Amino acid sequence: ESVKMLDQAGLLPLQKTVIASLRALKGADVNYEPMYPNFPEQVIETDYQALYQNALAHYWTNGNWKPDFKKYPQKLAFENIEHIVIDIATDKNFNQIFTKLLASSESLSAEDKKIIDWFIKNVDEQKLIYPEKIPFLENRAVVSANLLQQNKNVEPLVSTSTDILRLVTYLSGGDVSLSENTKFKSLPRRKRRQLVYQLERVIREEDIGRHKNKWIRLFHSLHVGDYSQKVFDIAAKARSNKKLYSFNRKVQALIDSVNIVEAVKLLSTRPGEFCRRLDHLLRLSETQAFQAVIIDAFLEVADKIPTRTLLQLLGHFKARLFDQPSKVVFPKGSMQKAVILRGPYARLNEEVGNHINAALTHTLKKRFALQEPLGKVWIDPALQDCPLPTQQRSASSGLYQVARGTRLPIGENNTLRFFIYWIGQDIDLSASFHDDKFKLIEQISYTNLKSSHYQAYHSGDITSAPNGASEFIDIDIDSAVKHQARYVVMNVYVFSGPDFAEHKTCFAGWMTRKKPKSNEIYDPKTVMQKIDITAKSRNIIPVVFDLLERKTVCVDLVMPRNSITRPQANNIESNRASIAEILEAIVNIDNKLSLHDLFTLHANGRGEIVESVEEAEIVYSMTQGITPYHINDINTDYIG
Repeated sequence: ESVKMLDQAGLLPLQKTVIASLRALKGADVNYEPMYPNFPEQVIETDYQALYQNALAHYWTNGNWKPDFKKYPQKLAFENIEHIVIDIATDKNFNQIFTKLLASSESLSAEDKKIIDWFIKNVDEQKLIYPEKIPFLENRAVVSANLLQQNKNVEPLVSTSTDILRLVTYLSGGDVSLSENTKFKSLPRRKRRQLVYQLERVIREEDIGRHKNKWIRLFHSLHVGDYSQKVFDIAAKARSNKKLYSFNRKVQALIDSVNIVEAVKLLSTRPGEFCRRLDHLLRLSETQAFQAVIIDAFLEVADKIPTRTLLQLLGHFKARLFDQPSKVVFPKGSMQKAVILRGPYARLNEEVGNHINAALTHTLKKRFALQEPLGKVWIDPALQDCPLPTQQRSASSGLYQVARGTRLPIGENNTLRFFIYWIGQDIDLSASFHDDKFKLIEQISYTNLKSSHYQAYHSGDITSAPNGASEFIDIDIDSAVKHQARYVVMNVYVFSGPDFAEHKTCFAGWMTRKKPKSNEIYDPKTVMQKIDITAKSRNIIPVVFDLLERKTVCVDLVMPRNSITRPQANNIESNRASIAEILEAIVNIDNKLSLHDLFTLHANGRGEIVESVEEAEIVYSMTQGITPYHINDINTDYIG
């Protein structure tokens, strides 16, 4: 309706900017030229010997030779398309992007941090609406770094030494989660002086000891001796390896001496640390009565713990009501990895577990009851398949973002089509098929262009792409399920060469097709997701498909470097164990609350749950109202 009111002068910029942006979001802004241009028929009809000979000729010429095949026009056919509706944005909507991002209680993706940068640098300061507080410290560093670059006062955003460390890390292009080392950039004298002044105001030995090696390098970079004797003295202590005060060391000493009572008293002064130690303390306690004392002491300080942390703790303790052969952890960092810790882990006493879960639930409901009333609420049961969003700092930018582990319906189409496009050295697209025990059955890759069991085909391996190249894989869902394949894992590898981050362009995605032998190989209307791959890694799993339930399981995880046994041949064969382990980890996540759990807590605290969408004033579902795609709204309005 709005576009109808535009004249030609208004339509031209819309066409040039909006349509171009939409094409890029769908990956429709490049040319796709696979090895076999008449894919999939050409691969289906070509015998194994010819496929093998063509591959050898391509490899022997270092990727310069390709079969000289003419591309024939594909017949046209109607596909089942679910169009994405684009709402109109007002000035208010637009400015709220900045506010909501900063009000989020969760880490932001690299793309979201760029958006904050853009607002600060391009929007009039008078129009920028900052939230009352910036709860997540990493997000605060993005703002303070921008203010410092503009020679503005950063004091309101600096309350600890670690705030300074994050600020300089961000300015140096490093990981503000501080899980990786950063090479600090040299800063002008004026900025060094300003930073050391702020550091002098808030410095504590404990903060320095927590990241001592990083601080030793940063002290040198800031020339702290030129500006502050106080900071210089602590820096000298750190450099000479003298002991710095540590709260955690004091707590650990009490635990090691089995003085749990004093440990609980000390932890009560730091509710966040108490939260992290709670499970350990309960396991150390010999009697149920003593466990109850620990829980009661914790609950006395629970009101001081952020909502997100309490939600994570509730998810953890719900899982602790059951025996666990293993558990999955996701270490923080700019690259998301999944780690399986093998147990077994014995369940907590049922009465103790129920006690703490009931108490945490009550605390959260009471907190939510203080927020604005929701009225009548309908919650889609399908949201039980959607974990709470966490660790978005490592999320790849793409057509949409949802939390890792989110399960989305594939739809009625029976063909999955994976795709990658890249510019640079040799990148490979592969698909691995696994049974319901996660065991590898077969793969489709450059070593096996078509399956002998399923209707599954690879468009041909291209080893050099100075001007861009593409690869595709087609998978017929019904034929794979018929031959006992439960899961398909999409794998993208750098066969040899630099990390994805060092390639000029690399993106991947998937579409579903009803008529795989019709229309263009790349039909943007059918694309379900396209993500940019920019990780400092050579292995990534973007997605897993549960073929039996016909659901997409969003993954976006890198695989560990030490899984690469042959650096010059990075492929499925050299990563079998890691693939199976990551598949098991992402499928078996059981220690996270779901969006259904979250919205139910809110509804019980400040609303009324109704039985149908028609009765509801607010809807939480997969397709309307608040959905899993509204990550920033969820983080700000429901978790913040």
